[in-house]
Amino acid sequence: MDECVKNYYQGIYLTETILGNPNGDFIDNSPRNIDGNVFTTDKCIKYNVRKYIHENHEVIKEEKKKFSIKDFVFFYPRRSKDNKDYESKFQSKEKIFEKYFSKDFDLLIDSATDIRMFGGTFSFDKKNFEKVENVGAKQIYGPIQISYGKDINEAQIKRLQIGAPFSTTKEDQQTTTGSEAVVDDAIISYDITINPNNYPNLLKKSDLDLFKRSLWYGTNLRKSTSKKTDSKLLLLIKFKTNEENGKFKTINIGELKELISIKNKDERKKNVINSSQKTGNEQKIEIDTTELENKLEDYSEFIEKIIIYRFENEVTINLSKLNENNNLKGNIEFIKPTTLLKEE
Repeated sequence: MDECVKNYYQGIYLTETILGNPNGDFIDNSPRNIDGNVFTTDKCIKYNVRKYIHENHEVIKEEKKKFSIKDFVFFYPRRSKDNKDYESKFQSKEKIFEKYFSKDFDLLIDSATDIRMFGGTFSFDKKNFEKVENVGAKQIYGPIQISYGKDINEAQIKRLQIGAPFSTTKEDQQTTTGSEAVVDDAIISYDITINPNNYPNLLKKSDLDLFKRSLWYGTNLRKSTSKKTDSKLLLLIKFKTNEENGKFKTINIGELKELISIKNKDERKKNVINSSQKTGNEQKIEIDTTELENKLEDYSEFIEKIIIYRFENEVTINLSKLNENNNLKGNIEFIKPTTLLKEE
């Protein structure tokens, strides 16, 4: 039987986008920014996770008009039956709920991994479910929450001119031009919290393993001409658990994403665009953890373990101060992200 997550976690997730768009806005698909300072929403990361699960883990089998389902992704666009390959027609959430789960909300929760991770807001049309007891307006505040991301590398937005592929004049000359916007080099930092008290006994340990794998490799799969992002670091702080009256005592030590900085920011900016001509340490991200270590040292007695996923040849992170702390000595673990692919 799959155990539920009982520990509270906080963490930092770091991504990098070079000459791409980490998260476009709805006006002209420019990188989201406030006065030129690049940021991203949590939804773009959750979409990466959902897409990865949908494409790699979701199993739907139909036998005698009943479905056997594993790792279903509910908040994901599903094409309509009459949808042609070049069309974008999608099913409503009511139709999906009725088709796969026979209007049983408890079955939906048991089957949908993304709901167990992130929760969701449900407002099914009541007239379609008048005789169903456990359906109506519902909101589940999911155990896993991801903050907006903030660039910590002083990325610059670059606007590029592009031409249309078709002629637009009587003389058959190509005169229509457009533009697209990318960042030169954005390193985006996110806060992650995992709080089992948001919905007790909802998030399973296998869900947490799948979340980490989908976060890292689902983000890496986001590749197109304008959109490309790579995972660089996932740092998770696992706090000691203490159960009392069916609740787990939790402690939140505040936002962490701005407690790290890039040591070699200027040097990397000179080298990263001409990456094809560089080898070795010129492209490595060197992370300054001074402020983070000071914060974690204050709370060291409440921390069970610190787990860090990163490739050593891409990211340098030194937690020497914490390694000398009596409460944390031997409890800081560096792991290659490839191990995430082996966790089943």
